[in-house]
Amino acid sequence: MSSIASERARLCAGNNADLCQAIFKAHGLSDRRSDSYWSSDGQAPPYYPNAVTLDADAIAAQRAEIARLTSVLATDFSVKDGFCRLDLQPLGYSQLFEASWIWMDLRRPTTSPSGWERVEDAASLEMWERAWADGAIRSDGRVFPAAVLADPAIAILGRRTADGFSAGCIANRSELVIGLSNVFAADGSPTYRDAAQAAAHAFAGGRALVGYDRGCGLDDALACGFQTTGRLRVWIRDRQGGGK
Repeated sequence: MSSIASERARLCAGNNADLCQAIFKAHGLSDRRSDSYWSSDGQAPPYYPNAVTLDADAIAAQRAEIARLTSVLATDFSVKDGFCRLDLQPLGYSQLFEASWIWMDLRRPTTSPSGWERVEDAASLEMWERAWADGAIRSDGRVFPAAVLADPAIAILGRRTADGFSAGCIANRSELVIGLSNVFAADGSPTYRDAAQAAAHAFAGGRALVGYDRGCGLDDALACGFQTTGRLRVWIRDRQGGGK
């Protein structure tokens, strides 16, 4: 990987950790962060990891922290290896998936796409999450509590309809980049172009847009101007499946 791609992957991983940190904070969960990793001993919200690696070369420190998490967390949890550098099978983990970091430079100001808006109240957020979750709020609790709306670095964005939202995404601002995640359309149609435009419009400045995806989502992102810039891997400890 070139030095530019390596630096971009590092910024992508850092932005993703910023998002995790914000969501954990909204749930009232504590965390820890170093130059090598972000992690939390708390019960992760659905779909969120308990650790994200932040440095491709800090393998020893990352393995030590993951081993510590393995010893203190009683529940199953996941780890996001931001650079595909870790083999966690010896610690009782299995690979959940691999994906690509994505990057798009923003060369000019953008306007918000037609019909898209920033979610600003708890009732709208619940409608947004219901649309994102394909019509159902999880029985084990909300993924995005109303407290997240108070974070100035997080923007919940969606295309409103008469009875909810037909598409949406989350944008999160880091120092040098804007993260794009949770892109969805209720009818399954490609929506990355609108989501990217809404995310770019949500925050001032010329930061690049970053994120990660795989499969059809990645194809959609590449079709609207993103480039891949490294790979990541998500591991899961599943004790029922034989993990330690």
